[in-house]
Amino acid sequence: DPQLTLSIQHRLADLSLERGENLMAEKAVDEMQTAIDAYTRLLAQNPQRERNDEVLYQLAKAYELKGMSDAHMATLEQLISTHPKSAYWVETQFRRGELLFSEGDYLLAQEAFEAVLQREDPKFQTNAWYMRGWSQFKQANYSDALQSFVQVLDAQLPAEVIAADLAAPRATQVEDVLRVMGLSFSYLERADSVTTLFARLGGRPYEVLVYDRYANLLLEKEQYSDAMATWRAYIARHAASRWAAPYQIRIIETLQKARFLQEVHEEKVRFVETYGIRSTWWAQQDAESLDFVRTHLQSFLPELADRHYVLGQTAQKSLQALPANSAKRSAFEFELQEHFQLAAHYYAAFIETFPQHPQTPERVFLLAESQLALQNWLAAIEAFAKAGYDYPHYPQAAEAAFAVLSTWQSYAEQWQNFSAEQQEALQTQRQAARLRFVAAYPNDLRAAEVLLLATQFEFERQRFDETITYAEKLLNWPLRTAPEIRLEAQLLQAHSLYALARYAEAERAYSLVLQTMAPQDKRYLALRDNLAACVYKQGEQALQAGNKAAAVEQFLRVGQVAPDSSIRANAEYDAASYLIELQDWPRAIKVLTDFRARYPQHELIHTVPAKLALSYRESEQWTLAADELKRMIALAKTDEEKRDTLYIAAELYDRAKNDAAAIESYRSYANTYRYPADVWGEAVNRLAELYQQNGEREKRQFWLKQLIQRVDQEPTVADDRLRYLAASAANVFADEAYQAYSAIKLKLPLEESLEQKTVALQQTMAAYEKVASYGISAYSTEAGYRMAEIYAVLSRDLMDSDRPDGLNELEMEQYDILLEEQAFPFEESAIDIHEQNASRVWQDIYDDWVKRSFESLRKLLPGRYDKPEIRWDVVETLTDIPDAVSLDAPPSS
Repeated sequence: DPQLTLSIQHRLADLSLERGENLMAEKAVDEMQTAIDAYTRLLAQNPQRERNDEVLYQLAKAYELKGMSDAHMATLEQLISTHPKSAYWVETQFRRGELLFSEGDYLLAQEAFEAVLQREDPKFQTNAWYMRGWSQFKQANYSDALQSFVQVLDAQLPAEVIAADLAAPRATQVEDVLRVMGLSFSYLERADSVTTLFARLGGRPYEVLVYDRYANLLLEKEQYSDAMATWRAYIARHAASRWAAPYQIRIIETLQKARFLQEVHEEKVRFVETYGIRSTWWAQQDAESLDFVRTHLQSFLPELADRHYVLGQTAQKSLQALPANSAKRSAFEFELQEHFQLAAHYYAAFIETFPQHPQTPERVFLLAESQLALQNWLAAIEAFAKAGYDYPHYPQAAEAAFAVLSTWQSYAEQWQNFSAEQQEALQTQRQAARLRFVAAYPNDLRAAEVLLLATQFEFERQRFDETITYAEKLLNWPLRTAPEIRLEAQLLQAHSLYALARYAEAERAYSLVLQTMAPQDKRYLALRDNLAACVYKQGEQALQAGNKAAAVEQFLRVGQVAPDSSIRANAEYDAASYLIELQDWPRAIKVLTDFRARYPQHELIHTVPAKLALSYRESEQWTLAADELKRMIALAKTDEEKRDTLYIAAELYDRAKNDAAAIESYRSYANTYRYPADVWGEAVNRLAELYQQNGEREKRQFWLKQLIQRVDQEPTVADDRLRYLAASAANVFADEAYQAYSAIKLKLPLEESLEQKTVALQQTMAAYEKVASYGISAYSTEAGYRMAEIYAVLSRDLMDSDRPDGLNELEMEQYDILLEEQAFPFEESAIDIHEQNASRVWQDIYDDWVKRSFESLRKLLPGRYDKPEIRWDVVETLTDIPDAVSLDAPPSS
């Protein structure tokens, strides 16, 4: 069978090729000619055979193994041209392209690979792109080559393949493509070419590999700037990529390797700002990427912060060294602000990024100091507080907490222009900081001092209960405290107890203070007064409770607890006043006399005499009372006071039977104060009485005459009492005249004695008329009686007068008749006057003198006036009436 024979021949040719391949591989023996001859005969004998493409394919392979390149190429071209639809066409074309490429005919090779690409055979597609790219590269057609290589990468690195580890090697072809692409970029515009490529073709998942391998290639060539530019280009194109941060680190590492230190700092700043915890990049990354960044932030942030902190301190020192008017100050001030602001920024970032890092407490403290240097007071306070209270194991926690307080102190110096409400709100926060320090660090040696400040603050705000609580805590402080702190705590406690009216407790507190305080302390005297005031206030409380006796004891106790206190005088004065109210006169006198002796210059000393005078009067020590009133005269501010006091003093001397002092006082009053007239009259009257008691008649008469003259000369000022006294005085003179008149006896010669008696009668009558002129019934009736008796006396005296010797009985009878004729008118006048005096009964006046006038009338006119009255017993009941008495019968006269 011809076909079977052809098939056998074809098979034998294939076996020869296979045997030749084995011998060449195993023994390096070239026996390819047998296969070549066999394939050549097949072609020659069967030029139109359909399977000649297979024969040509195998013949080309044999030529290739034999090393016959021309024949190999010619055979491949024959297969391509004669069998365009052959299954071997794509491979043959690809092999042809490879041969052309190896021979350096890059253009034809490119065309061959492009022909392969047109057939889109999956087995050769990628390699065709690969070889096409190389062909273009060899022709220096780098841009086109890059596009070809991208096709290779698209096939080798599909979208779902993510480059987890850039450093891990890829397939050889991929790595080769990446490398040749890197070379292409270098021949073009370097990093910009990478960006341009993907901008034109669109982004690729493996894009980072391209950038990475190109950068590595540049590093191998020590082209550091280009490598960094490549990373920067990637970062610029893929800012949110997980690889952006690592590339920023590669830039920093490269700069460090190249010792570009300034640039290193700038790139670290960029890394921190771009990939830090507050960046948009951070929010888009997974945990692995964030861990990578944290690793570097852990060193970068403290480094940057410390650098600026040191620079800020340097600027601060330079600024402090400059004069206030130096022109350089503004530059250093700017530096200080700039560096401490950056330091604070980086410290804050570190704290936020690494809240549990061992270094965080220290960074918080440095943040606080940076804010303090910037005078960001509240921010500094917040940071110091965080360092002091949020990290209990931080060795400098107590220092940080105390720095909160010192910062408040500095801040407080800036509050001058704040409103009262703002200042009060800040003061409240400051107080809370003090109390927090004390609570958190009770064993700190400064805690007691801080608590003292807190106590003082509460006291200044008049929050006395809190003040007492804190002061008590200070006094019971477990650690040894400075004496001055304890003293101040005791003092604040005492002041607060006093302010709360807890005076007994305050007294004990002040006592402790004074026991501790040195007497030379400037506050000592004032505190002694406070102690006294506590006792005094207890007295006032007793008064409020209505217990005056207890109040007195407290007032007097002031002098016991604080003898030299300025309050003692007032306390003892008040004690005396309440002793007077309690009518405890002996104690009141003693307290007042002691007060006067102890405080002669006291502002109330002028009131003591009045109180002593009252006390002496109530205890019936009249002379002493009067003596006090004499003192009051000297102290009196008005004539009225002096006048009234002098009169009372005179009365008291009078009551004490101290006639000399009484006379002196009444006389002084009478000579000095003529008004009011009624009081003057009383003084003059008593003065006359005292002179009478002492037997000083002339002086008595002098003042009685003063009374009479006053009423006579100033009748408009004389009231009933003064007229009464004038009448009484006039009556004295009338009585003296009456006595003188009565003492004159009628004797022989009768004419002479009668004349003398008559003159005396006229004088006496005039004196009694003077008495009666004042219209005082008590003396008018006496005057009436006396005037009547004057006449009666004269009448009797005439009848009883001596008879001349030698008269006979008739003469004697005639003489008696003459005497009776002389005496009768006087008797009639006496009767008339007595009747006028007795008639006063119709005016409801029936005194002793009226009665005596009636008695005289009984003797003078017994028929009319000597009629005894009929008296009736008092009838209590009808049964008591005697039977002889008729109820209807009128009583007999």
